[in-house]
Amino acid sequence: MNNPQIKNTIERLQNADVLYRRIVALSENYFENDDIGEMESFKREAELLLQGVSGNDTVIGIFNHHTYCPVLEVGAKEFWGNLPEVPQQERMRQLLGLLEKQYSSFTTDSVKWFTETLTAIPFEQRINLQIFHCGIRYRLLNDKPICLFSKGLPLHYDEKRNFSFTFNYVQNVAHLLKKDFPYYWVRVSHGANSEFVHVLHSQNNEYTHKDLLSTREKQILQLIADDYDTKEIAEQLFISATTVGHHRSNMIEKIGARDSTALVQIAKMAGMI
Repeated sequence: MNNPQIKNTIERLQNADVLYRRIVALSENYFENDDIGEMESFKREAELLLQGVSGNDTVIGIFNHHTYCPVLEVGAKEFWGNLPEVPQQERMRQLLGLLEKQYSSFTTDSVKWFTETLTAIPFEQRINLQIFHCGIRYRLLNDKPICLFSKGLPLHYDEKRNFSFTFNYVQNVAHLLKKDFPYYWVRVSHGANSEFVHVLHSQNNEYTHKDLLSTREKQILQLIADDYDTKEIAEQLFISATTVGHHRSNMIEKIGARDSTALVQIAKMAGMI
């Protein structure tokens, strides 16, 4: 489990979580009527905070869900390459233009699902919302293929616990996913202990309240993360080694991970273990 590249992936996400809390604290000084007042001043202060996590394989920023435009991006040039300058309202169209052809329906399918999912969440459960995307493939102008993982967290809730802005962390995880994995998945968790989950997996394109991994699979994966071998896991859970191997294969297949090590890291990043 001591792969330096994978370790760096996890550390950057952990650092981003720390910055998220700082951005939330900063935004509290700027929100007026559920919108960000003095936007330019806010962007300058937020950009200074966000510089610490940016890199060639990471872009972080703030996204406006009403206008469907990024308010702020840090590390975008290093991540996306030298794209032509476009007005802010055209930015998402530009980025989505880099999607691999087989992902052309990703935007409409995922936005429709996400909107319906949010609408259905009761008021009392609208806390601690976390939004994860994984497996969306792009091809940069220099012909480099990348595969994205993203985590989105609301910055501010209104009195009805709706939100307009999210803090977004996006990373290239091509090193964690199988090159031939043709799907993407979206996972939304919420509730005081992230106990409520909604999932969209493009393999079947169906809405489900079931998590990507079952309770038993999470138990096995946590033991893998704790460096238990197959025999030890089988003894710990009173199941056969064959069953452990079957569950491991199923998890790798669903998540799209390259191997068990990558599976553990993706599951940690997406809040599943």
